[in-house]
Formats: sequence, C-alpha cells, structure tokens
Amino acid sequence: MEQKNNSDQVLNTVRSIVYHLNDVNWVKMTQKMMALPINNVKLLDDITNIIFDRALKRQNYTHIYAQMCARLINDFKFNNLIATDTEITFQKVLLKKCHDVFYSNYQEELKKLKDTMKNDNMVPKKCLSGVLNNFLFDFQKRSICNCRFIGELFKNGAFPEKYILKCIGDLGKEKNELQMHCLCIILQSVGLILSKTSYDLNKKINKLVSSMENHGMSSTLKCLIKKLKIMNSKGWMDEEPVQFAGKNYNAYRDLPPHMQMVYRVRSKKIMSDWAYDESHDRRLNVVNNYKIEVRSNIPPKL
Repeated sequence: MEQKNNSDQVLNTVRSIVYHLNDVNWVKMTQKMMALPINNVKLLDDITNIIFDRALKRQNYTHIYAQMCARLINDFKFNNLIATDTEITFQKVLLKKCHDVFYSNYQEELKKLKDTMKNDNMVPKKCLSGVLNNFLFDFQKRSICNCRFIGELFKNGAFPEKYILKCIGDLGKEKNELQMHCLCIILQSVGLILSKTSYDLNKKINKLVSSMENHGMSSTLKCLIKKLKIMNSKGWMDEEPVQFAGKNYNAYRDLPPHMQMVYRVRSKKIMSDWAYDESHDRRLNVVNNYKIEVRSNIPPKL
C-alpha cells in the first residue's frame, strides 16, 4: 500500500510538471523530474505515458518535451532504471510508444470502431457521424504530432538516425494525404541535420513537389510542401521549431464550422461505404443460401 501511495505521489508530480512545461521553465522542470524516485518498470511506463501523451496534445510545444526527454535519456536514473531488469530504459519505453503510434494502421483502427458499433442498431446516424468525426480528427492529429515529436527527438540526439531514415522511407511509400503531411513535418525538423549527411533529401522533396499536381490536394499540404522546398533551397537555415498554423485545437468540437466540414464530408463517405458493403454482403448471403437450397432439392442420380 505504501509503495502504491508513493507511486501516486510521483505520478501527480509528473503531471504537474508536464502540464505546465514551457520555453522558460523546462530546464528547471526537467531537473525536478530527474530527482523523482523511479524504482520499478510499471512506474517508468506510467511516467513515460504521461509525458508522451502531453507532448502530442500540445503540438506547438513538442520541441520542449523533446528537449526534456533528451535530458532524461542522458540521466542515469531514467536511462538505466534501478530495477532487476536493467535492460528497460526510459529511451526504449519512449521509442516504443512513438513506434506504436507511427505504425498504427488507419484501416485497422477504423475497422475496430466499426465492429464496436456494428451490433448497436439503436445508434442514430447523427451520433454515428459524430463518433466518426472525433475518430478522424484524433487519428490525424495524433499521427502528425507524433511525427513532429519524432523529428524533434532526433534533433536532440534522442532518436537514432537509422530509425528516422526508416520512418522517412516508409512515409515516402505512401500516397495518401495524411502520410505526405507527416513526411513534411518530419523533414522540416530533421532537414538541417540530414542535409549534412549523404542522404538525398532532394529526391524526397522533388517527389513531394511533383505530387502537388494532384488537384485534390488540400491547400494546407501544398503550403507545407512549398515551405519545405524553400527551406531546402536555402540550405535549411531556418532552425526555428516548426509551428502549426492557427489555434491548437484539442478536439473536433473545438474546430470552427468550416474546419468541421472537412471531417463531416469524410465521415459521410465512410458511412456510405459501410452501407454499401453491408448491402453487398446481404445480397451475397441471399444468393449463397439460394444455391444451397437448390442443391439440397436436386434428386440424386440413379
């Protein structure tokens, strides 16, 4: 019981630190975090969860959380947990969380949501649309903010180069707009460092520029690609943290009406696809049942 109380006190302190972190106090707050008694793997995982989740919610402060994490990784108590399993480190736990969000599959998550609501016939379409709106907003924001966080961790030496190159390579294979947006966010953060290596940034950026011919591409993504092109042409001299335009919206309901419309249109498209798939499945079942019935009534050959 005493250990649980101590863990609760530590977690409350961590929440207070990460909820009030800013450009002015982050060094002092990081030192306060380093002084916390971390004595078991569960506590380390809970602390990492709090830091990671807050970093992804405060999208224009992601670089501050990355700086704090880099300091913690270089601190013995965090990078080498004092426990029986000395292979568990703050860095490994943090990178695992970044990895899980980065490789979360949109279609699989959407299918889970569909399966959850499939048998709930009492849910009105309006409520279903609202659930989809929230899902689409949360998935997109979390994906983009995670990529921003990954890029900032790399800038601070807390994310290995081989992993950042794999992330860039995997995003470059995708053609949907969210993945291209994520690629732009990472390249904005890591372009300066990678430009000093043998990695060919021009190839990636030229491919993004050529994709702007897609007439269905949003103006937001086009602006990101244009900015990326300018930064590359100027030798990545702009080292300021990449800022997200506009207000930091934490939920779909906070969005202004014109921004909500984008998600409503996508939700209606998903609902339409679901309705078509279910109708197709029902027709297929009817046909298959009819074939079975016909076969069962055919008299045996003599």
